[in-house]
Amino acid sequence: MENMKKIWIYGIIITAISTLADIAFLWVIIGTGLITTLISGITIGLLIALLVVIFLLTKNSIHKVRCVIGTIMAVFMFAIQIISGYYIVSGADALNHISTPKIEYTEIGVYVHKDDTAKSLADIKDYTIGILSTQDRDNTALAFIEIEKSFASEPKTKEFDGLEMLMDSILTKKVGAVLINVGFLDLLAEIEGHENDLESLRELCVIHIEKESARLENAPVSHTEKSVFTLYISGIDTFGKVSKRSRSDVNIIATVNVKTGQILLVSTPRDYYVPLPISNGVPDKLTHAGIYGIDVSMGTLEMLYGTRIDYYFRVNFDGFEKIIDALGGVTVNSKYDFHVLDTHFNKGENFLNGTNALRFVRARKPVPGGDNTRGLHQMEVIKGVINKMVTPSILIGYSEVLEGIKDSFETSLPYEDIADIVKNQLNKGTKWNVTSYAVTGTGASHKPYSLSLNAYVMIPNEETVKKASELMEMVKAGEIPVV
Repeated sequence: MENMKKIWIYGIIITAISTLADIAFLWVIIGTGLITTLISGITIGLLIALLVVIFLLTKNSIHKVRCVIGTIMAVFMFAIQIISGYYIVSGADALNHISTPKIEYTEIGVYVHKDDTAKSLADIKDYTIGILSTQDRDNTALAFIEIEKSFASEPKTKEFDGLEMLMDSILTKKVGAVLINVGFLDLLAEIEGHENDLESLRELCVIHIEKESARLENAPVSHTEKSVFTLYISGIDTFGKVSKRSRSDVNIIATVNVKTGQILLVSTPRDYYVPLPISNGVPDKLTHAGIYGIDVSMGTLEMLYGTRIDYYFRVNFDGFEKIIDALGGVTVNSKYDFHVLDTHFNKGENFLNGTNALRFVRARKPVPGGDNTRGLHQMEVIKGVINKMVTPSILIGYSEVLEGIKDSFETSLPYEDIADIVKNQLNKGTKWNVTSYAVTGTGASHKPYSLSLNAYVMIPNEETVKKASELMEMVKAGEIPVV
């Protein structure tokens, strides 16, 4: 009996170690919330079967060959658990990273005339600083708190009613400096005669104002229980950090019904002339809403379509290219043959990498229909991304994809909801039906809320807006939208 215990002791030790490794592995992967009940059950069954085989092979140390084979199996199992666990946890960490949006930040710049000798804030403490009288006053006030620390006194200011007058004041040296949201400087290109104003200015400093979006503070609870949610897709016209407030050139509302597999994409032109939640009824270009924060963009679209937008997904130029490249490229359809720089797009099917996909979605002047066609292109790329993301090869390697692009975009969609969608896809292999619709409008010249002079805007076609709202409600109700 004593000899039998000695013979079995090796097998018991190897099996015990393997069992502990199995328990740790299951605890880790199940804890991510990404593994379905079916896959968990199959994995547990397979691990138990392998443990039995390992024990049977190693229980009798007299049989050296069997012990070696059993030991190799145990080591091989452990290696697979380490590798697969690493990828699953990395994917979970990436999902958690992108679904925990960073605080938005606004850049407030202090500028002097390019010929001015000032080199720091301390050098302009006796200057009169020009500011906008209405727009972005909250950030202006916060920036002045920082400026006062350098001045050791309250700055002298002069208010101006619009961006044009503010720029004129510094160009003609009526004020010594101006303080302005850096995002507004991009709007100068829209004001005739002010396209080159930046060349006459010199940046003295930039103050970063960090704020948590009110939309994040009041984010809704999980929506996957009823399988329906609405997602605002925002593409901001900037490189660098995705949490920077900037104009939103891509404005798409995705209405998703997980149960029926329906996704409706509604594109709204960037120049749509609509009131903002902060403008007291004064219309502005939709793209300008992004300067004031993601919650303002979402609120603007909610007022336009009379709907609730639950979450957002935000990406910038850098992130867009990385996402497409991480997926290995996407296939899109174009209605036209056209060129952008050295890239030719064929009428029909095109396979695009990140660089060419960005050119495709930004193209406006080279294609008939201008901004309306650009909106269609943007939705084509989103369709291509969705189609690529639900392929088995991507689902298997999703953790590598997410790890590669986790700093490229952010979303307020909770981790738990994303995990539920992943599990639903693994369980059911849902065949998604993606429908797209673009509202239209008529070009005109009006004064937007964020500008002091007339600029090109697009007056909404109310019939298309109404149609878009109806399509959203159809998807929410579980119906198939008919465009």
